[in-house]
Amino acid sequence: MTTADFRCAHRWAFPKWGEALELQEDQLAAPVGREVTVKVTHCGICHSDLHIQAGGFDMGGGKLSSLERSGVKLPVTMGHEIGGEVVEIGPDVSDVKVGDRVVVYPWLGCGECPTCLGGNDHLCNRAARNLGLQLPGGYADLVRVPHERYLVPIGTLDPARAATFACAGITAFGAIRKLPEATADEWIAVIGCGGVGMTAVALLSQMSKAKVIAIDPDAGKRETAQKYGAAMVVDPAAADAGRSIVKATGGAVRGVIDFVGAESTSAMGVSIVGKGGTLVIVGLFGGEFKCPLPMFPFKSMTVVGSYVSGLNELRDLVALAQRVPLPEIPLTMRPLAQVNQSLEDLTAGRVVGRVVLTP
Repeated sequence: MTTADFRCAHRWAFPKWGEALELQEDQLAAPVGREVTVKVTHCGICHSDLHIQAGGFDMGGGKLSSLERSGVKLPVTMGHEIGGEVVEIGPDVSDVKVGDRVVVYPWLGCGECPTCLGGNDHLCNRAARNLGLQLPGGYADLVRVPHERYLVPIGTLDPARAATFACAGITAFGAIRKLPEATADEWIAVIGCGGVGMTAVALLSQMSKAKVIAIDPDAGKRETAQKYGAAMVVDPAAADAGRSIVKATGGAVRGVIDFVGAESTSAMGVSIVGKGGTLVIVGLFGGEFKCPLPMFPFKSMTVVGSYVSGLNELRDLVALAQRVPLPEIPLTMRPLAQVNQSLEDLTAGRVVGRVVLTP
C-alpha cells in the first residue's frame, strides 16, 4: 500500500440534520507535526450519535440545544469509539509508530491548559472539539488524529472491545469512580442497561463490593444484566418500583448511576438513593432535573454530573484490562455499510450491549 492510498478517506456522513448517512470521499493531506492517520478497524455506535444526527439535545422546558448554532458544520461523520492501526505519522511524532494497534481518545482539548495537562481534555474550556462531531469520526476507513497523545496502545487486547473503551468503557468507569465506597451490605443501582449501563453493571463486579441493582424496562436487558453480575433487576414501569427497591434494600442504596438522564429516571434516582448516598447523572436523554429542595438536607445526598471521562481514565481502563480479565458485555459486529440500519435499531431499542462497525 502506498502513502497515497492512506490519504483517500471513505466516510459515512449525514449531509443534513436528521437525515440518513451517505457514503462520501475526501482526500487527506499528509500529516504534519504530531498528527497521526489511523486505519479504522472497529468503531462502536453510541446512543449520543442519535442526538447528534437529530441536531441537538432536549434541554427541558421545550428547549432544544442546537449543534448547528454552536458551530458544528455539515456534513458530519460520526463515530467516537474508534479502534485501529497507525498507518501514517507526522514528522514530530515520537510515541507511536506505524503498525501500532490503538484505541483513539476522541474528546480533544487544547492540550496545553491545566485541565488538559491533568488528563481532562473533555472538559477543556479553550478548544474543546470531538472526533465524530466537529472533526470527522470513525464511521470511516481512515481517521486523522490531531495529536499522538490521544492514542492509547492496546497490545494484545481484542480491538473490537477496546474500541468501546473510548466511550462506553470510560463513561461507565468514570461514573463508578465518582461513587462513594460501598460495603458488601450496600447496593449500587444502575438505571438504563444499554451499552454504557451494561458496561457499568459488568465493571461494578470488579470495582465494588456492593450488590448491583439493574433497572431497565426491557426484559432482555434485565436478563443480560443478571448474567453480568446484577443481584436484583427491576422494571421501572412496574407499580411502586421505587418503593419496592427501597424496601428490598432496607434503604441501603449507597449510589445510583443514571445512564438515561430523563426526568423520570433522575426522579427515580432521588427516590431510591439512601441517606448520605450519591446520584450520578450520565445520560443525555434530556429534560429538567426536578427535586424538592428539602430532599438534599433530609437525605444528605450528593448529585453529580459525569460527562464521558478523561484521557487518564482511558489509559487506566486499558491498563486494567491488560492486567485482569474484565467482564465482557455483548458485542454485535456489523459491516460499516449497515450503519443506517444499526442507528435505526438503536433508536428502536433493539440493541443489547454494543454494535461495533467494521469498515
